[in-house]
Amino acid sequence: MREAVLEKSWYSAGLKEWIFTTDHKKIGIMYFVTGLVFFLVAGLFGLAIRFEQNSPGFQVVSPGFYNYLLTGHGAVMLLWWAIAAHIGGFGNFLLPLMVGARDVAFPRLNALSYWAFFGASVMVLLTLIPGNQIKMMWTGYPPYAAHPDAGVTAFYVFAIHLLGVSSIATAVNFITTYIRMRAPNIGFWNTNLYVHCLIAANVIQLVGVPSLAGAVTMLFLDRYLGTNFFNPQLGGDPLLYQNVFWFYSHPAVYVMVLPIFGFYSEMVATFSRKPIFGYKSMVFAVWGIAIISFIVWIHHMFTSGVPDWIRVLMSYTTVLVAVPTGVKIFNWLGTLHGGAIILRSPMLYTLGGIFMFLIGGLTGIPNAMVAIDLGIHDSLFVVGHFHYVLGMAVTLGIFGALIYWFPKITGKMYPEGIGKASFWLVFAGANIFYFTQMVVGFIGMPRRYPDYPPIPEWITLNQISTIGAVILGIGVLVWVWGIIKGLTSGEKANANPWQSPSLEWQIDSPAPVDNFGDKPPKVGPDYHPYKYGAPPTF
Repeated sequence: MREAVLEKSWYSAGLKEWIFTTDHKKIGIMYFVTGLVFFLVAGLFGLAIRFEQNSPGFQVVSPGFYNYLLTGHGAVMLLWWAIAAHIGGFGNFLLPLMVGARDVAFPRLNALSYWAFFGASVMVLLTLIPGNQIKMMWTGYPPYAAHPDAGVTAFYVFAIHLLGVSSIATAVNFITTYIRMRAPNIGFWNTNLYVHCLIAANVIQLVGVPSLAGAVTMLFLDRYLGTNFFNPQLGGDPLLYQNVFWFYSHPAVYVMVLPIFGFYSEMVATFSRKPIFGYKSMVFAVWGIAIISFIVWIHHMFTSGVPDWIRVLMSYTTVLVAVPTGVKIFNWLGTLHGGAIILRSPMLYTLGGIFMFLIGGLTGIPNAMVAIDLGIHDSLFVVGHFHYVLGMAVTLGIFGALIYWFPKITGKMYPEGIGKASFWLVFAGANIFYFTQMVVGFIGMPRRYPDYPPIPEWITLNQISTIGAVILGIGVLVWVWGIIKGLTSGEKANANPWQSPSLEWQIDSPAPVDNFGDKPPKVGPDYHPYKYGAPPTF
């Protein structure tokens, strides 16, 4: 008998069982809770940055501490929230349920992946201690990152390595689970789009993470052991770091957003009561994005003195990656067309997330054009664009997904009124915040500066941005309050409250300890996760 059968459900397990668990559902919950806590802390960092930029002068933090806030906000939001919280969290919880498996392929390796992630989290907490702060931005560019003023570079390097161990272990586990542990009659062309997106993201992790590990290892050697990979005075080249770093870190954008596309697909189909329009083209688009993502990294370096031929080449490839992305948006619209659209809170978050990604994608096209990017690359325009295309598209997707799968995780319904209120606050605040950032960047305000001259237009736009940030922060707190309210007094959910044909909804809510029992679930040859048609009753 497998060890997982002896475990208790997450809501009745003690501390010891949580620590030593190999149950994919508990590990998923631990990933998500850890990521959520760090998301809230990084959000406070972001508010501090916004209040500092509300007006000229230094009124909140010192320049050195401002750099620490920027570093912490960027690294934690990207690596803890936009990757680990939903890939480690939702990926662990949902993948075995969606493919009819009892657990992931390697349960103990799965536990190791979480505790490596937890170790990286401890490294981040250590940077809160004065004297341990990292001030080199989340990218860690040399030569500054190799200078003592950059802070304790070792913490950054060790955290990245632990995250790399976690990511590679998770990627191996998820890919093997999908290939080897699918229930009979679940094949490539009737797999949930979320699973396709999740596996594609983990293929990127498996290929790309070693590149990032190599970059930060060379950085560590330069800083502490006297090597000269990046010191131009001694024959090194700082652009070597940027090339190796961005070879992974731009594909990482799709690691963050591809599973979110999967969330959107699941919820658009459910709340339109229609099969996904152009399912096969969606699958091709997912894997097309994963492949093309590795040949666009130079667009982060257009202002770095790289040769013109590579600028032109990767300008074209950057525009090319918009094609499969456009296919997905077109297909979501095709699914919505003629559907019995139900505007429950998960659907609102989905539609809002698609809108945010669309604005981010459209504003990314100028960044792909070398002539335009040379003028706006180091401005707040890029910051606003980045927060549209990743920050809010990802966050809205995660928020909606948590509400959607809340019954399967907890056995209770997320409060619908709180869900809708949090959406409108988050959506309105984010658009006020980030759109004005793009405007002030377009008229010349640089990014990453703690202070700026008293230009009236800049001051006005920054103050509007601050108002948006406060509204956004209130919306996030309302969403968190909804989680607490749902856990403590939420309405009891039935097994399939959304009446979805997808496999994870065919078992009890909350999901049983052993998922489908000793044998794989019986899946008919005509099974498809988006086989909608019957009118909804919810």
